[in-house]
Amino acid sequence: IYNDVHKLRKRGLSYTKIREEIYRKYGVWISIGTISNWLRGLCNPYNGRRIPLLELLEPSEDLANVIGVCLGDGYTYEEGDGCVIGLKASDKEFVEEFGRRLANVLGRELIRPKFRKDEGLYVAEVESKTLHELLKKPIDLKRIKKYVEHCPKCVAAFLRGLFDSEGHVHKRGYIYLHNTNYELLVYAQKLLWRYFGIESTGPWPHKQKEGYYYIYIRAESLLKFYWYIGFTILRKQKRLEEYLKSTGKI
Repeated sequence: IYNDVHKLRKRGLSYTKIREEIYRKYGVWISIGTISNWLRGLCNPYNGRRIPLLELLEPSEDLANVIGVCLGDGYTYEEGDGCVIGLKASDKEFVEEFGRRLANVLGRELIRPKFRKDEGLYVAEVESKTLHELLKKPIDLKRIKKYVEHCPKCVAAFLRGLFDSEGHVHKRGYIYLHNTNYELLVYAQKLLWRYFGIESTGPWPHKQKEGYYYIYIRAESLLKFYWYIGFTILRKQKRLEEYLKSTGKI
């Protein structure tokens, strides 16, 4: 209705005629005052949201990746009447990719990261009440499944976001993923195996970090991980590539 009001006004219809056309098409009467406020930009039915309802979020690789990042280094918080989704990290390409994907999900202009000199970190943030509902921690794993498991490409994008955030590549080549959420690690294991045949062990208690667990990608699955998942973070991807080259696997 909101979009039709604007289209009808562009055709030159008066407020009264717009009201009549809306009733004819939708069977509801909206006030002249509401039409006036919508057309003057004083308010709209989206309540400040580009995506007004969680149910209207479309599954996509971008959304799956954002979910993966937010299960790791990404964050959400409420500030006044707004809800913020963001990422703060030292790897510029990681934050740039997050900002690009986040903008695609919300249909916004490119979200460019800002560098905070006092912290030595890049930051990308945006307000979205709808995404906050989905991504506020602790994230409900059952709720995100339809976005993550929409297709193999979405699964790969989700895992890449998660491993970019919480994955580590040892100089000897092995990869492990750590998190405080045991169920999340089990879920990641299932996705790795079910969709890509990537084997992992664990989850095991982390020896250096109390309350953390980790899974370990088996050496024989590293090449599959490289081809199907990989890293956005260049230093991690480079370390994995160097190991695979040194062992003659690529």
